[in-house]
Amino acid sequence: MSSRGGKKKSTKTSRSAKAGVIFPVGRMLRYIKKGHPKYRIGVGAPVYMAAVLEYLTAEILELAGNAARDNKKGRVTPRHILLAVANDEELNQKQGEVSKSASADSTTEGTPADGFTVLSTKSLFLGQKLNLIHSEISNLAGFEVEAIINPTNADIDLKDDLGSTLEKKGGKEFVEAVIELRKKNGPLDIAGAVVSAGHGLPAKFVIHCNSPGWGSDKCEELLEKTVKNCLALADEKKLKSIAFPSIGSGRNGFPKQTAAQLILKAISSYFVSTMSSSIKTVYFVLFDSESIGIYVQEMAKLDAN
Repeated sequence: MSSRGGKKKSTKTSRSAKAGVIFPVGRMLRYIKKGHPKYRIGVGAPVYMAAVLEYLTAEILELAGNAARDNKKGRVTPRHILLAVANDEELNQKQGEVSKSASADSTTEGTPADGFTVLSTKSLFLGQKLNLIHSEISNLAGFEVEAIINPTNADIDLKDDLGSTLEKKGGKEFVEAVIELRKKNGPLDIAGAVVSAGHGLPAKFVIHCNSPGWGSDKCEELLEKTVKNCLALADEKKLKSIAFPSIGSGRNGFPKQTAAQLILKAISSYFVSTMSSSIKTVYFVLFDSESIGIYVQEMAKLDAN
């Protein structure tokens, strides 16, 4: 009884408070019942669902906060959340499984949801943009890129993973264009670059380059030269955008961190030295979480000047 003789008001304790979680247990129960109307739902199911989602959200937000801090930003944006997921091996793997499942069920083609996400952006000396994309470089349908870089060997043989994928997607016309290129130019020198039409591919052109192997004579200097020759060839064609994989860190054996540092250094110094370029956007198209994390770190170190 209260001091005035009335009944004391009782406050109703929510299911979330009883379970010790923040996420709404009652709402989880409604969602589960709606999704599975034919099944009986145990009393612990919505509690467990709320707890799992709460933990997962906290984990992703912590990783996103770290990504924002590494990029010297004062607030977390959707890009930092995407970056957090891409940098975590388990979350990245799960995202890939979900994306494949969604792609199998979807009838829409050529949309940004078809396998790539812009994770980080950096401005360079002349205002060019460096964009880091989570995707396979041969899978940029619907994305505006005019040239794809294909690291190859002296024979431009298309026998590695990227080359065979380009051959499969480009079809007979692309293969014939490469054969004609071999006949016309002969063996490709180390650090050399040549261009062919991108028949059947999401880019107008493919720039084939012969990068050095790790440990060979002047390999670091030659890797930088390879990148600059690719950019110079794109400028000759008056191209506005170009997409790079991590040159050198595949079959040529460069450590990923070393390759990223050299490639970014070469790109930055190229635009400083040329002072004028048709290229407005450079894309780094990476798929594995280790490479993505390395490039994000190294891009953050570049000075916009």
